[in-house]
Amino acid sequence: MTRDEFKILVKGLKAVYTQPSFIPDRDAFEVWYGLLGDLDYRVCSNAIKIHMQTVEKEPTVASIRRQATRLQADSGELNEMEAWQLVLKAMRNSIYHADEEFAKLPPIVQKAVASPGQLREWAMAEDVDGTWMNVTQSNFMRTYRAETVKDREMQKLSPDILKLMGNEKKLEKICQYESKTVSIAEERKSVEKKAVQLTGKLRVAYDNMMKALG
Repeated sequence: MTRDEFKILVKGLKAVYTQPSFIPDRDAFEVWYGLLGDLDYRVCSNAIKIHMQTVEKEPTVASIRRQATRLQADSGELNEMEAWQLVLKAMRNSIYHADEEFAKLPPIVQKAVASPGQLREWAMAEDVDGTWMNVTQSNFMRTYRAETVKDREMQKLSPDILKLMGNEKKLEKICQYESKTVSIAEERKSVEKKAVQLTGKLRVAYDNMMKALG
């Protein structure tokens, strides 16, 4: 959404919410645009309209982003059964072509399946009485539901925040690796120290034995 497009939305907002404290100056405008500017103009406009028609109090950045996320989800989100039908279709050809079939699935469905290997394992499973299929379907739909909720929450955040979160996760992994590396180094020093001590004890025992024989 461009700055000029957001100006149009703010003009409409201030026509409805006339309190002087609501987006009072240019600085406030810049803050709001910085927090909403990544949204599509049409989606943001519709989110604001829905808020105006259904909520009595003035909107916040969070309420607009939440409503925008709902609009985007409603326009293209698969329900649990639709997602499972895609998985069933992929399973039919996954004994030998799991990688290709997995790649065809929507990203959110891929997260619920986990990997091409899982798809191949499901395709190779034998189900005599239908119990396995029912359990697998139930587990998949539960996982898909959880992934959908998580995905919606992530969609509420702007790209710059998501990027920051990604960098923090990378930093956390690096710190964990460095911590593990330090632990390994310390353990190695401990083993080497014990080896030196053991060698010394063996040397004393050897010398004592030679003295006894001599």
